[in-house]
Parts: sequence; structure tokens; C-alpha cells
Amino acid sequence: MLMKTVVRDFVLYLEAERGYSPNTTKSYCYDLRQFFDFIESEGVQCTVDNVTASLVRGWVVAMHRRELSKSTVARRLHGLRSFWTFLLQFGHAASDPVRQVSVPKCERSLPKYLPAEDLQKLLDASQQSPSVLCAFRNYAMMSLLVFTGMRRGELIDLRVGDVSLREGTVRIRGKGQKERVLPLVDRAVEAVRDWSELRPNHRGHDYLFTTTHGNRIHPSRMQLIWRSIFERTDIEDDGVSLHTLRHSMATLLLQSGEASLPEIQRILGHSRLDTTAIYLHVTEGEIREAVSAHPLAKK
Repeated sequence: MLMKTVVRDFVLYLEAERGYSPNTTKSYCYDLRQFFDFIESEGVQCTVDNVTASLVRGWVVAMHRRELSKSTVARRLHGLRSFWTFLLQFGHAASDPVRQVSVPKCERSLPKYLPAEDLQKLLDASQQSPSVLCAFRNYAMMSLLVFTGMRRGELIDLRVGDVSLREGTVRIRGKGQKERVLPLVDRAVEAVRDWSELRPNHRGHDYLFTTTHGNRIHPSRMQLIWRSIFERTDIEDDGVSLHTLRHSMATLLLQSGEASLPEIQRILGHSRLDTTAIYLHVTEGEIREAVSAHPLAKK
């Protein structure tokens, strides 16, 4: 069977049964195309039966020779594993050669985060748009990102009914269609209330954040809005992105000592606690100090 013919079914499976977003499924398809192109470059017909562990290892070696990062290689191999799991589940394959290939181990780097002063600069800059409508909208969006740590996709997917101004809560649809309800600080409630009073009415949808013409905000437009806000600050552009706000929120909460790791896990919507644990920005000096503080160390 030609693997390309079942990719569409694989995409439907990811979206319908696994609850993956269109952006995630698009990433899976891109990685699979890279594998298909490699197979054809080796002069092998792109069928399920022709894929061997040796061929998959050859793909991994080819990616390393192109100096792709270990994380990229690991992600593509994980994607191929998911595709093969789908093939096995629906009877399109009899064996799994991909599982015989080990995934490169990646060093997890600490995520970049911004201090509270820089987050305040971004909130201030979001209100500096020449358009009053955009200023209120941008401030509301930045407030939700800064005070809840939600993802960009979660923000632009918010519906009007997802925010309860009376109760001061927001319902967020996360990855895998998992929902979580978070409380909002007063600043965020006021920001959303002000935007809601100005929000252009649009009969075609009920998304909370819109363009000035009432259309839904798409990821590319959100990126332009973010860049316009960021460029109004004096924050050093060293890999700072919208996702940095999520890292910053989690890190600042943890550093405050008022929130535990499991609580931050729930706020961010992580399914695994070890994913949240990357926000433990612990230095070697702090580790040495912590060890020295053992009650029996001085006896």
C-alpha cells in the first residue's frame, strides 16, 4: 500500500480521535513528507512494506548530516512512530520497523522568561496603538496572556461565552480538547470588560477577539500584533516570543513561593508534571546551598 494514500485518513484520525489542532496535524504532515521524500531519493517505492528499520535509520543519519537539531530529529521520528501506530491499528501494516530505531536524547534547556518589569512594559506598550479599538483589544489580549499563561492558539480560540466577567473566570480549550477554567485577576477582568463594550458585532462567529472589521484573528495576524507591541518596548529581542509570556507567568508564580508545581501544572494545562518541572530554574549555587542546609550537615 502506498503510504501517501492513507495520510489523509491519518490526519482525520489525529483531529477526530486524538483532538489535535490543525496546526499540529499540519506539522505531522510536513514531517511525513520529509520521510517520503527521503525514501524516494533512495530509489525505494513509498509503500508500507518497503519501510525497514535500516531505511528509517538511514533517514535519521541523513538528518544528522544536514545538521538538524536533536530535537527536530526526535520530533520527526516521534511523528513517524505515531503514523505507524495508526497503520497498525487499522490493519494497514503488519509490523513496526520504526520502533526498532531509538529516538535521539535531547537536552532540555531552560525556557527563557521575562521579569515582571518587562511584562509591565509589554502591557503598557499594548495600549499605545493609534487606534482606540486596537488599543483596548491588544491590552485585553496581553492581559490574558500575561496573567493566565494561555497559549496563543488558546487565546484566539476564545469565544465570548468563555469569559465570565461576573465570576472572574475564563474557560480555556487546550491541547487534545481538554478544558480548564482559570480565575482572572481584576486587571484582566477590567481589560476584557472594556474590550467587550467596543468589540465589533459579527454575525458569522462569536470569537472574543476580532479585527477592527469584526473578523476572526488568525495566527498570522496575531503574530503581527505581537511584533507591533514588542517593538514599542526596549526589551532586548533575544528569542522573545509570545510563548515566552507563558514561560514567564509560570516562572514568576513558582518564584513567588505562593504556587506549587502541581498548581502551575493545572494552570498551564500540562498533562505531565515533568513538563511543568522545566520551570524550576535552579542554579548550581542554589543546589549547593540547599544541600548545605540539611539539618544533619553540621553535626
